[in-house]
Amino acid sequence: GLDFICSPFSNLAVDWLEEIGIHTYKIGSGEVTNLLLLEKITRTGKPIIISSGMSSFAELDETINFLISKNAKFSILQCTTAYPTLPEQFGLNVIKELKERYQVPIGFSDHSAKISTGIAAVALGAEILEFHVVFHRDLFGPDAMASLTLEETKQLVESVNDIKLAT
Repeated sequence: GLDFICSPFSNLAVDWLEEIGIHTYKIGSGEVTNLLLLEKITRTGKPIIISSGMSSFAELDETINFLISKNAKFSILQCTTAYPTLPEQFGLNVIKELKERYQVPIGFSDHSAKISTGIAAVALGAEILEFHVVFHRDLFGPDAMASLTLEETKQLVESVNDIKLAT
């Protein structure tokens, strides 16, 4: 019951992902202004999720206008590219601004390793949550300290579902 989502970094990767049968394309923060890559992806007709982490509003405006001109179905994630992200860096206030500015589904890309951040994002209107998951935080790897554990993921999902029922 899971949809395959992946972030390509080249046109060749898009070709491979099409062969595999990708459901949705995720555009990493560093690729938001890569219109050559976005052109290739829009031709697939698949949904696109854009991570805003390294983009100014001017850059986002250009990319969003490009996607609209291609009739692409897309959403945007509020993202801070700090691992782990500290509370003063979350940018939860940007969720509302993105929703009003672009009138598309807005989500939150979380690297805080806290379930409260995702809960707050959903309470503020986020419709998509992206976060990293690990078996244990003491595992090796650059994302381990910025990830949720499986148990925390379960708690987050239960909490988010409660919020959705309550609103």
